[in-house]
Amino acid sequence: MKDDVRETVEVYFRLVNEEKFDRFFELFDSSVEFHGPFNFRARGLENVKPFYLRVPTYYPEHLDTPEEILVCGNRAAVLIDFKGRTKEGTAVAFKATDWFRIEGGKIKSLNIFLDSHTLAKVVSGKRRQKAEGQEGQGQ
Repeated sequence: MKDDVRETVEVYFRLVNEEKFDRFFELFDSSVEFHGPFNFRARGLENVKPFYLRVPTYYPEHLDTPEEILVCGNRAAVLIDFKGRTKEGTAVAFKATDWFRIEGGKIKSLNIFLDSHTLAKVVSGKRRQKAEGQEGQGQ
């Protein structure tokens, strides 16, 4: 089971980065429970799809890199390094954590955690991101 969970998570990141959404959505259970940033909550795959389909619109350049994947039974916690650029050209980089529950090889629930308040400021231009390698300094 542990290998199946890890493989599902690895494929999830590969497909979202490649924007292969038809195959990507096949990873989800039709009744998936989803909690995302900016208080986005949805139940059911058809209600979750808009969240992911907006990503390339807002971030034409985006790369979610799973830095660590920790698996316990049918659950996985993933530390993610996101780097991208908004459609306006603003560089964006942040850490996030995804918490997966996988049943029968399908994503049954997913919670995404990140500092959405700071991200909103960066995207709006009200806060500049620190230079690479200076994250966390002086915070």
